Amino acid sequence: MIARRLTGLVLLAVLIAARPVMAQDSAAQVPSPSRALDDETKCLALAIYWEGKTETRAGQLAVAHTVLNRVKHAKFPDTICGVVSQKAEDGRKRCQFSWWCDGKRDVPMNDTDWEQAMGNARAALHDGAQDPTRGALYFHSARIKPPKWTAGRKKLARIGNHVFYK
Repeated sequence: MIARRLTGLVLLAVLIAARPVMAQDSAAQVPSPSRALDDETKCLALAIYWEGKTETRAGQLAVAHTVLNRVKHAKFPDTICGVVSQKAEDGRKRCQFSWWCDGKRDVPMNDTDWEQAMGNARAALHDGAQDPTRGALYFHSARIKPPKWTAGRKKLARIGNHVFYK
């Protein structure tokens, strides 16, 4: 457990050092949380914010649990920050989560949405919030035609504006 935690922190440090945009987005520039966030919770809150800030609580928890389900799965990195920053499976310069490598600043712009994302990250990680996706590893916007990668994957649920798969 300690080695896994250290691996996650080392990975986050490497990511911050290697990505100038992320380095500019230091915790000091993120709107002040009501309670301090550890690195893994911050990575999860950022994923919730950028993937689901307009979603309901259930939609945000679905995004969070998809990330957490990946952490538990052998195919994906074993830390939240590792999952969030993972490159696309096809080896191209795309990321699993498009907001991570879109070249834009990752500083949340709306304090209310950021507070909600942080609260839902804490709920998913520490407060026992249930997984509404029943084990999803993937999702996409319900506003688009299902991408090619959905072929052969089991559709689990549509929650808000996202469709979830295993």
